[in-house]
Amino acid sequence: MSEKKANILHLQNYLNISCGVSKTIYLIAKNTSSLFNLYVACFGGDGFSRFDSINIKPVVLKDHKNSILGFIKHLIKLFTYCKQNRINIIHSHHRYFDLLAFFISHILKIKTITSVQSKVYNYKLFSYKADILIACSKSIKTHLINEFNVDEKRINVIYNMVDPKEFALTKTKTELLNFLDIPSNKFVIGYFGRLNFEEKGIDVLLEAFLNISKLHKDLFLLLIGNGKDEYIINEFITQNKLKSRVINSRKDIFNYFQLLDLFVLPSRKDPFPLVMLEAGLMKKSLIGSNVDGISELIENEKDGLLFESANSIDLQNKILKIYRDKNYANQLAENLYSKVLNNYTVNGIIPHYNNLYFKILNEN
Repeated sequence: MSEKKANILHLQNYLNISCGVSKTIYLIAKNTSSLFNLYVACFGGDGFSRFDSINIKPVVLKDHKNSILGFIKHLIKLFTYCKQNRINIIHSHHRYFDLLAFFISHILKIKTITSVQSKVYNYKLFSYKADILIACSKSIKTHLINEFNVDEKRINVIYNMVDPKEFALTKTKTELLNFLDIPSNKFVIGYFGRLNFEEKGIDVLLEAFLNISKLHKDLFLLLIGNGKDEYIINEFITQNKLKSRVINSRKDIFNYFQLLDLFVLPSRKDPFPLVMLEAGLMKKSLIGSNVDGISELIENEKDGLLFESANSIDLQNKILKIYRDKNYANQLAENLYSKVLNNYTVNGIIPHYNNLYFKILNEN
């Protein structure tokens, strides 16, 4: 390639405030813009404002992905867009766009990359056609090899990342406690993310919290996010008279970490959740289920605690361990902070993306 900047198009279904994939795309775009011209296309979402801050205006496609006609319309529109903007690399972040990019690349000779951030099992014939796949964890790499028979040589593991510069606090702890009506003497347990049972295991956290709160009246549970089980969660809280609040996703989520004494990730499956890096960077002690990318990051009893996935009793015991020993909890938090700061910030991760982009551009 010449010294002229290459053009990279990122494709994602929805760019939402609370979506870890959307945050990752933003961080990639923000931190690679000095070397590449960046473009973004999606079906919509509530997270466009963060892209405004880096002068990227996402192209919005109509969401017709559940029909053949819709697929053809998207193919034509993206083909035209790639041709007009002389796109050199399509970086997809969703399987639907991976397939679209596959067809476009064979006509325009564009290089393709697909990031894989979740475990899926269907549509194997139509999945993961890109020249290079980026797995967000070793567990995802293993999944791609075992379930989709992907050649290991096509897979690069690049972990998720955080940018310490993005963690500027704009509200005080006192302001937030008053806003949420949380007494200042409460031990606050938090979870931020999608509110569903099947993948995120919120039911496990609720059951553990219910049992513990019968014995310890100074506990408070803060859930921030949206999801299909939000109504059921609120009903559970009301019926059991739990000291808890559920609020919608926040763009300034970093502020709310100030409230927490403990962050819990009760997932049944979770490739490599970005929020655990955020919790680490905010020096919060963390308990996570022993699955996928959570167990890749957390070394049990060194920088966090792991519990048996779906086991509310085990989670309950781990919560009590943190609750009863503040010094121990603080040491875990400090160790996790050091690990995240030294290994999972944009300074360490972005060069892997840059190297991959340059490598694929220079291949015949």
